[in-house]
Amino acid sequence: MNKNTKPLKYIFENHFHQTWNNIKHKFPKNLHSSIWNNVSKFLDCGDISRGYTAFKCTTCSHMHIVGFSCKSRFCSSCGKIYAENWALKLKDELLDVEHIHATFSLPDGFCRNFFFYNRHKLADLANAAHQSLKYSFKKLGIYSFGVIINIHTFSRNLDWNPHIHCIFTFGGYDKKQKWKNIKTMPYQVLRKSWQKCTLDIIAQHAKLKNNRNLKNKISLCYHKYKTGFYVNSDKKINNIFEIAKYIGRYLARPAIAEYRITNITDSTVTFWYQKPDSSKKIYLTLPIDQFIGRLLSHIPPEDFKMIRRFGLYSRRHKKKKPKKIKLFKDKISWAERIFKTFKTNPLICPKCNSNLVLLEIFHIKYGVIFPKSRSS
Repeated sequence: MNKNTKPLKYIFENHFHQTWNNIKHKFPKNLHSSIWNNVSKFLDCGDISRGYTAFKCTTCSHMHIVGFSCKSRFCSSCGKIYAENWALKLKDELLDVEHIHATFSLPDGFCRNFFFYNRHKLADLANAAHQSLKYSFKKLGIYSFGVIINIHTFSRNLDWNPHIHCIFTFGGYDKKQKWKNIKTMPYQVLRKSWQKCTLDIIAQHAKLKNNRNLKNKISLCYHKYKTGFYVNSDKKINNIFEIAKYIGRYLARPAIAEYRITNITDSTVTFWYQKPDSSKKIYLTLPIDQFIGRLLSHIPPEDFKMIRRFGLYSRRHKKKKPKKIKLFKDKISWAERIFKTFKTNPLICPKCNSNLVLLEIFHIKYGVIFPKSRSS
């Protein structure tokens, strides 16, 4: 492997097409185009034949060319930038109150499998998390609060594990529109409500399809999980820097970071992960086709929103509690984005550290964009 080639790009450049032909039958057909488009963009990321920005040094006349980034969330570099920019958009909307981070999980088995083959139902899963929170908050006399939800489909070892990560205000407005803080959540109510809202999604589908087998599994699920589905919400966030960290880096992160991949052979990939309650690294070696398959399973349908906002954080909500503290700096510049993605500063000459000036912008579809010809 070329030392300048990142592990994921090397794996997909050399193994994706053959692997995809062997495993595509395992994926819902309505996902095929999304998977193909995202991987194609990722493979073209930084390829100057697809588009570039060219600079010239004012001192040594060195030409410096930077390829366009793909802006795909599947790309580990661009996905990270996407997450940071998404967080920056919320800078004027976050409330200066205590928040809490919660994880809404599903039991292994038919529940998780249902959402693999019915990917569009993940939107309903986000609504289910919000509805269960809404029901629980009403028990506390709160009728309006803010929620930011991110739909995750991957576990730490990249297995298919649909679950919900969310940050919500640890308090809200009562019937008289007065802000009310809370000390603790009614966890028993929250877990059972989450279970019911989730199983109602599957039950509605089973009724529509007249699937008796699925109906029986739902009944058995209520019997097996009598205390509801697991909800972990022990992480309070009362510091503005922690809120920034969670929203920008945690809620919208790619499935795997490049540095977690430790070894690649012609047939296997080795990477490490950590369990939530331990800092010990667990190393896992998978066949390349299985590794690729796990990553592909987490690509969402085209235009599907993995991040959703409810209540006080909904775009349609007009009543906002004033924010006292600015949480984020202004949106990062294009030069900063280039540096984060490719680790190169497009404004500084790599040979003599002098300033670079913009010379040309080229796009494979539109040709030379800058400078514009006189005829145009």
